Amino acid sequence: MALLTLIDRFSRALAVLSGFAIFLMAGLVVSEIVLRNLFSVSLTFVWEVSVYLHMAAIFLGSAWTLRTGGHIRVTLLQSVFPRAFEWFATLIGLAISTYMTNALVLLAWSYWRTGRTSGSTTDIALIYPAGFMAFGAVLLTVQIALRLVHLALGREPEIDNMRDGDRAPIMD
Repeated sequence: MALLTLIDRFSRALAVLSGFAIFLMAGLVVSEIVLRNLFSVSLTFVWEVSVYLHMAAIFLGSAWTLRTGGHIRVTLLQSVFPRAFEWFATLIGLAISTYMTNALVLLAWSYWRTGRTSGSTTDIALIYPAGFMAFGAVLLTVQIALRLVHLALGREPEIDNMRDGDRAPIMD
């Protein structure tokens, strides 16, 4: 199905963006450490922005992590009732993710509507970090719903992101 492939590609692209956010966060922290130790200069925004980048990275990468089977799971019940467990776990996950997505979208909406900022020296508009979190949560919820579609079609709900013998992820 073309929609499933499109969502997978979009999830993968957001995972790459998530990796870029982590790389940027690490670069900012290293810059802060070097500047502070060598030049006695502090970048006041680094710690706040790093937290926002960290949260964005977590949520933007969560859909691809689910699709590739990277989330933590308890496999005791799965070994006894494999198909029923997949359905049950996916339905519970969808309920939790839908609730979380709703809360994050409402939070981002309230930040956008009120123009609330961080109140720190950088005074960052909170719609940006909240928006990335809400967007990632929406895609996670979509990916969980599509997991139900894969189960209904008798397909594997997760894809193997590695080729045999390769160490690098497939990026078709």
